[in-house]
Amino acid sequence: MCKVLVLLSGLMLLKTAMAESGTIYFSGAIVEPACTTTTQQQGTSVTCTRQGVDKVRTIALNQSQQTLPYQLGTVSVKSVNHVKIIEVTYK
Repeated sequence: MCKVLVLLSGLMLLKTAMAESGTIYFSGAIVEPACTTTTQQQGTSVTCTRQGVDKVRTIALNQSQQTLPYQLGTVSVKSVNHVKIIEVTYK
């Protein structure tokens, strides 16, 4: 019984080592640009383009989380030592 367990565990290790090799190919294209953030004296805005149409959303720096145009994700605003940090997260 002990010999069988040793043999089985050896085969499991061999199979794991063999599974770590290989090549994965990805194909596709990025067809729309990422959203852009613009900060001016009047405020901060996020512009997203889809199918050639721009949508602009003004970001309120006093709110913690807001949505991107086209519902592409969220914008989080954080304050650290009197500095505003804008984090954009895509879905």
